[in-house]
Amino acid sequence: MSELDDLFSGNLDNKMDFLTEQKTSTNDGIYKVDLSKVKDKKKGWRSVVRFLPNLTPEGKLGQSAIEKISHYVDIKQEKELSGYFDSPKNFGEKCPLTDLYYTMLNSKNAILVEKAKQLKYSKKYFSYILVIEDEQQPELVGKILVYQYGKTIKDKILAEKNGDISGEPCNVFDITKGKDFVIVAKEIQTGDETYPDYKNSMFKPNTSTLSLYSKDKQTFKNVPLNDEGKIDPSIQAKVKDFLTDREVELEDFAPKKLEEKDFAKINEITAFLTGKTSSSFASKQSEVTSSDLGFDEDMTTGSESKVSSGSTDEDDFFDDF
Repeated sequence: MSELDDLFSGNLDNKMDFLTEQKTSTNDGIYKVDLSKVKDKKKGWRSVVRFLPNLTPEGKLGQSAIEKISHYVDIKQEKELSGYFDSPKNFGEKCPLTDLYYTMLNSKNAILVEKAKQLKYSKKYFSYILVIEDEQQPELVGKILVYQYGKTIKDKILAEKNGDISGEPCNVFDITKGKDFVIVAKEIQTGDETYPDYKNSMFKPNTSTLSLYSKDKQTFKNVPLNDEGKIDPSIQAKVKDFLTDREVELEDFAPKKLEEKDFAKINEITAFLTGKTSSSFASKQSEVTSSDLGFDEDMTTGSESKVSSGSTDEDDFFDDF
């Protein structure tokens, strides 16, 4: 039967999926910590993952993590002005939203200081991970996904690299002697914001080789090492195939340069938040130094103290932002 038979028979019911509410797939290539799936709130979220090196489809090794600075404009009364923007700071360029934030915060105008809270900042890191255990999402076990994380987890990776925890330096991305990572997250609230706290997450004390997952047997098996402590060439191809068996590419999350339409929208945001034309406010912005991004935690609590942009103590206010 031809696919076009339905066209002439009037049998189009199976082409009306848009009328049916679709469930959001958890298998979109992104690993998300969703606290709404936690059954025991006291225990919180728990899963075990393994950070993986970035083996590109061309068989080359890329950076283990992609770093990205973003802003989220949260203007509830003007939804069309809200949205995410990759900061030009990613490319060493001046960021208009950074300048706008500091100008408003340092304006000594209580209204502008309050409105500055609608300009949120985030520095995030993206890496491949292998899901080893997940009490909340067992269907993801064995999958290679992209995990977005913030400064808390980045610092734990750095502490392992420096040997601050066990005294023995460890590159957790190493497939021959890395470490599994236990994600523990509990819900905390700061002001009106609720977000997961990852401070109790930790790497397991012992190093191990990468575990390969068998889809047929639904089991993991550690890659064996030869007498030289290396992965034997006879199984290296299998390891490479395993590392590239994924549904998304890490480079898809790299920062993107703002386009003309983005700058136009930022001008509208500036005009709306300041109550002035964007061109007249731009002259004030030029007085603000933003050579370093230094948003401290007061950014999300609306502190009216004068904030300097010279600090580099950046934290991840929203790990799921």
